[in-house]
Amino acid sequence: MQVDWELSQQFVSDSQGVRAACVLPSNNDVDAYRIVTGNQGGGLCEFGVPSAALYPIEYQHNHAVTALLTIDELQVYVTGCKDALVRVFDYSHQLKATLKGHEKPVTSLSVVKSNDGTPYLVTGSWDGTAKVWDVTRQAMLATLPDHENSVCVAGLEAESSSGGAPHVVHIATGSAGIPRNNQVQDHTVRIWTVNVQSGQVACTASLANDHEGSIRGIATVKDYIGTCSNDGTVRLRTRDKGDSIATLTFVYQNTQHPPMLLSVAPISVEDGGASSVAASAEDGHVVIWTQAEVGGSIQEPQIIMHPSCVWNVIGLPKGDFATCCQDGTLRIFTKASDRMASQAEKEAFGKAVQEASQKKSSGPSAEEVAKLPLWELNLQKRGTSEGQVQLFNKNGNAIAAQWSMSSQTWIEVGQVMGSADGGSIDGVQYDHVLPIEVDQTGGGVAKLQLGYNNGENPFVAAQRFIDSYVLPQYHLNDIANYIQQRVGSQARTLGGGPTSSSSSGVGPVATAGVPIIAYQHLPIPGYKSFELPPKTAATTLEKMKKKIEETAKLSDTQLASVSSLMETLAATNRYHSSKIQPEELKVIMVMLESLPPADAFPALDLARLAVAHPDAASLNNTTQWNKIICKALSMCEDTPSLEGPAAVAIPMLSLRLFANAFRGGPGSQQAVVEILESVLICNETFLGSGNKNIRLSVATVLYNTAFYLHSKDASPVYSSQVVVQVDNILKNRSYETEALVRAMIALGTVAMSSPEAKETAKSLFVVSRVEMAASPHGDTAKAVAKEVYTVLS
Repeated sequence: MQVDWELSQQFVSDSQGVRAACVLPSNNDVDAYRIVTGNQGGGLCEFGVPSAALYPIEYQHNHAVTALLTIDELQVYVTGCKDALVRVFDYSHQLKATLKGHEKPVTSLSVVKSNDGTPYLVTGSWDGTAKVWDVTRQAMLATLPDHENSVCVAGLEAESSSGGAPHVVHIATGSAGIPRNNQVQDHTVRIWTVNVQSGQVACTASLANDHEGSIRGIATVKDYIGTCSNDGTVRLRTRDKGDSIATLTFVYQNTQHPPMLLSVAPISVEDGGASSVAASAEDGHVVIWTQAEVGGSIQEPQIIMHPSCVWNVIGLPKGDFATCCQDGTLRIFTKASDRMASQAEKEAFGKAVQEASQKKSSGPSAEEVAKLPLWELNLQKRGTSEGQVQLFNKNGNAIAAQWSMSSQTWIEVGQVMGSADGGSIDGVQYDHVLPIEVDQTGGGVAKLQLGYNNGENPFVAAQRFIDSYVLPQYHLNDIANYIQQRVGSQARTLGGGPTSSSSSGVGPVATAGVPIIAYQHLPIPGYKSFELPPKTAATTLEKMKKKIEETAKLSDTQLASVSSLMETLAATNRYHSSKIQPEELKVIMVMLESLPPADAFPALDLARLAVAHPDAASLNNTTQWNKIICKALSMCEDTPSLEGPAAVAIPMLSLRLFANAFRGGPGSQQAVVEILESVLICNETFLGSGNKNIRLSVATVLYNTAFYLHSKDASPVYSSQVVVQVDNILKNRSYETEALVRAMIALGTVAMSSPEAKETAKSLFVVSRVEMAASPHGDTAKAVAKEVYTVLS
């Protein structure tokens, strides 16, 4: 007879939604192990199991902690965060390292081991890449590129020592897919090999579209790979090619449509017991499938409903598992009778689930009605706008009333039994059906509907809407905020104090809908750079080498370093595996310091090419790039005293160095960001240049700065500086089409991500110049200008 999982323990820290968790070994004689949780607010917390001892961790992330992972061999644990950073902590919770390289939130973590047992960290991000790291050296070893939006990762078991290469690891990834033909397509499972010594990466197998929705999670499940999806299924796959060999389904509870499965994880087998896999869903489903015996059939799954969204499920020692829930609770489930919770605690959990379910379909509770203002005293509570909706307590029942500006009175609408704006979409019933208007590319407005259930996570509902209508991902926060404004946040009770969206303390205001715009050109999709065309790389570098030799300022050893560096840079097809030696970067600085300005621009040219090499731009070289960039800034200041080719070459190459530094790698990016204010001041100096190459360089610095600010949620001061400089470009009216387009896209991007930047643009009346400046430059420039105009308006 199959034994069901039952609640074992519940842990609550600060009521923030629990997003992720990992297991640490015990540090005392009482507990069997510890669990570290990461929450929606960026906090970490440790719980002892089974003592339930709570230990808040001092370190606070800037954004939500979206993934956690333990690397036992290194005695560390790792966090992935929405700020695009990966952080490494020791078992005493001291920050040991910060790994920079991703450009968007890091949402998936895994460990992969080589044949000799060496562990490497694998990270997946919204930026469409997975990366492999040597945590001990704090070094990025390889990038797995070209995924379709967000990436989930799983390290695969090393090949046997007799047949596998000693430095090659195997990784599986899943992607969320891309919009095409009005639906999300190309969500793909890939199998990769990575040589951790050379950095060489190869995709050995890929399989697209066998799920019917985005792939949200991936894990190794015994001898298979498991993937979960928005389509509500888990697929088991072969490890060598990712072929689907089984589809795990279940009967949905309290819903007519499949819930999005957000995570999948194996549950460890204890004492030769049955093998199990668990998945968690956005609507509170946690589903466990169990294989009766090795090679046997899958039994009917067990479903454990939770009060709200379950972001993650993780396997625990002794065959238990834990769930990370949006209600701020970490829960452990077990099959062992001696570890099960008391009957009272299990009943309390069941009651919480039942109340959450009832709240989705029923009206306000008696306690909530009691907190509402009395209808008899409605004249004492004045409305603020026509049609404003307010709930009142009338004879112990909740009623809705609308404010009439003309009569200055509340007009009773009716009793609130459930949601006043409930309805169905595509045959699915929702407590609220909210209108959203979408401005379409090329003109016209599409009127769409968003379904939301009481008690649901607004971000989950917003993501479901984005997926259904194939809208840009950057609208997620706007849509979630709109839901909260219309129906109130999950934590707020009826009649409570004012929310962030309403300073008056009254109920949510009825509105016609929130405009969501599907842009084609905004925001910036990634960095631009100035690099060597592969066909002419060798010839260009040879000419550069001759100019450097003609200066007669370098020793033979230094010239040898220059030659070695140029050989590496010429082989552009080997950038993923080639290395740049420290002395090769140092010789660039030697040239910049020893050569007179009129002869130094070949060294600057070499610097702007070298910074685009991934290894040269690594974190290990941050200090060296800081020196080179600072020297380039100094040289730009002396430009007015120069004549001839150097007067153009030095500012042009310096600005291109700054632009390339954003894209090159984490080391060069950190170096340029540390002095970003000075870089922008330098850029402003050359806004009115009469040279078109300098103008393109100026625009590209603004373009890459804007993408950095947008992706990192950086200081609004810099965003406002970008607005001011682009405004001067629009006034200049001398910029070529490509430079103007880059500048306008930079303007639109910072205005989308920074309210301060948008206010700056409004104060300068920038909107009045955008379309006028673009009109002589063709269809693309006009289309960009139209989108920027919409953002600023």
